[in-house]
Amino acid sequence: MDKQIVGIYVRVSTPGQAEEGYSIDEQVDKLTKFCDVKDWQVAKVYKDAGFSGSNIKRPGMQLMMDDVKEHRINTVLVYKLDRLSRSQKDTLFLIEDVFNKNDCSFISLNENFDTSTAFGKAMVGILSVFAQLEREQITQRMQMGRVGRAKAGLFNGSQVPYGYDYVDSRLVPNPITAPIVREIFDDYNHGYSVDKLKMKYDSAGHVGRKLPWSYHVLRYLLTNRTYIGEVAYGKKWYPGIQKPIVDEVVFDETQRQLAVRQIKNAKLTNNPRPFRAKYMLSGLLRCGLCGSWFDVSISKAHKDRSVLNRYYTCHHRKPSALLKEGLNPDERCSSKTYVLSDLEHKVMKKILELAYDPKRVDKLLNANGHVIDDPTPLKRRIRDISNELGRIMELYTAGSVPLDVINTKANQLTQERINLQERVQKITDETNTESISTIRETLESAKTIMKTGSYEERTDVVRKLIKKIVLKGDRMAIEWRFN
Repeated sequence: MDKQIVGIYVRVSTPGQAEEGYSIDEQVDKLTKFCDVKDWQVAKVYKDAGFSGSNIKRPGMQLMMDDVKEHRINTVLVYKLDRLSRSQKDTLFLIEDVFNKNDCSFISLNENFDTSTAFGKAMVGILSVFAQLEREQITQRMQMGRVGRAKAGLFNGSQVPYGYDYVDSRLVPNPITAPIVREIFDDYNHGYSVDKLKMKYDSAGHVGRKLPWSYHVLRYLLTNRTYIGEVAYGKKWYPGIQKPIVDEVVFDETQRQLAVRQIKNAKLTNNPRPFRAKYMLSGLLRCGLCGSWFDVSISKAHKDRSVLNRYYTCHHRKPSALLKEGLNPDERCSSKTYVLSDLEHKVMKKILELAYDPKRVDKLLNANGHVIDDPTPLKRRIRDISNELGRIMELYTAGSVPLDVINTKANQLTQERINLQERVQKITDETNTESISTIRETLESAKTIMKTGSYEERTDVVRKLIKKIVLKGDRMAIEWRFN
């Protein structure tokens, strides 16, 4: 359509806005006269009287969006930008995902905002900045709200724990399932294994949320502190207002037995780290042939079938892994498999060689030009920029500052924030906030820990010093975190 076929959209949320010159009739009158001057055809007027601009779930708005998608109009005209929406996120969605995708222009009369012009398109970029700022602020408010709920003892989770009901925004013990939870804890404390618990409660018909019970669900149930009257947000637990289902003495005994049995099982299965899923080099190894990571595989020893051997194996050696990624299982990686203990000792030996070679350490540290900034002031400046952008948007909405001034200032602040975020990310990724003295202290402690320390202590040193290890045949290339 060459001719402008206009859909006029008008909105008021309160009767008071009519007194401020925003009444439905006044908006329609001004916008209709504007179309007459331009010789544009008004196809329809979409009205939302008494609806907030905080979201787009409004009848007039939805009808207008449908007509745009059906190409019944090719221009949407509003009196003022906030009549469309008071949310920059929603405004950007409407412009980019509804109007632009359907070749529909958008014009706001008061701000002289027209997406069919080059200047209007530039303004869309500014809107995207403010939309991102709004999303960040909403996320921050939600997180603060959840922490506040947890500190007030209120449940935050999306799934109510088995044994409780969710009534009037709080957890209430269920008269049928709460006794089953207590019985599960008692059975475990009297010698039942998790597998036996599963068999007992499946056969008795006491099903969980899914039929049948799973090992992992029961195992988690036995460690869930909600049952002793606590609530969680993130990794922190707070006193809850709900009535406990399990006595704290019973719960503590369960945790003790879980730990004891896990150590006993670790000895039977030759597992050096019973309390942590990752091994020393998990996440650090990369294949020099295909670029994939390495998994830990387990197999029984040939001579003694009760002994389990562990290996680091390229993820792409397994046909099942290739299938899951949509790759040809016949083209699996030809990388060799490394005995877990042998490879870990080889890495520890490399760390010891470096620790006893101060000249090489000096060379590595000096070559890096050490040390990257502390991220705290950078994060503080990012927050300040976000606040400045918010104030700029308020000035823009109020019409008190020329649009070109806002455009220039917003672009400057946005670019500064991007640069700062990249610096913070670099610090986070490379863990280079450690000082030279800290690195030297870690290397010095490695001289003892690599010889006599526990597996956990050795692993901690390895992860502080090494960023990545590339394996190719018998060759091993270590990328140090400080190089």
